[in-house]
Amino acid sequence: MSLLDLVALGAPLRCAGCAQGGVRLCGACAELLGGAVHPPVVPGVDRLLVGMAYEGAARALVLDLKLRGDRSAAAPLTDALLRRVASTGIGADALTWVPGRPKENRKRGLDHAGVLAAALGRRLGLPVYSFLERAGERLDQSGLGAEERWANLRGAFTARECPRSIAVVDDLVTTGATAAACATALRIGGAEQVEVLAACCA
Repeated sequence: MSLLDLVALGAPLRCAGCAQGGVRLCGACAELLGGAVHPPVVPGVDRLLVGMAYEGAARALVLDLKLRGDRSAAAPLTDALLRRVASTGIGADALTWVPGRPKENRKRGLDHAGVLAAALGRRLGLPVYSFLERAGERLDQSGLGAEERWANLRGAFTARECPRSIAVVDDLVTTGATAAACATALRIGGAEQVEVLAACCA
């Protein structure tokens, strides 16, 4: 158990939207997050499904999971993705995830996208495998412009042999550069159909 897990045990559960006690995301705030989201078209990705827009409570949930290692934030993010999958279906035989940087994973005590993938796999009844690996260090994407993000992630991932149809789980899609880099690696690993399931879209 990491230090973040111990801190989370003592912290009261509060809604990310309105701070109501006892829940991670209350029903009223969840309703507000269900609007239309228009993700980018990503080369190499057959379909990109997004749970909600990266704003307000959704943004707070992503940051709580990603930066603070708060596993309770995964449930409402997973619920949003499941609503999207329920309305469109999913063609994947298995799930994988965008691997976090090893140093950051150790610091947080978890790989945030892996936590989302595991929760989603359980709910969908799909196996979850770690097919992707980072190929060396890259600049942090958050400070880069769109063109710089694409250049930074070219060749950033490798994949081991994988099934023909796979879905990649991530917390956030912005330009689609990470999704495209993962799809390229998975296709080299044998995938013929690649879907991306992102909790949020900025």
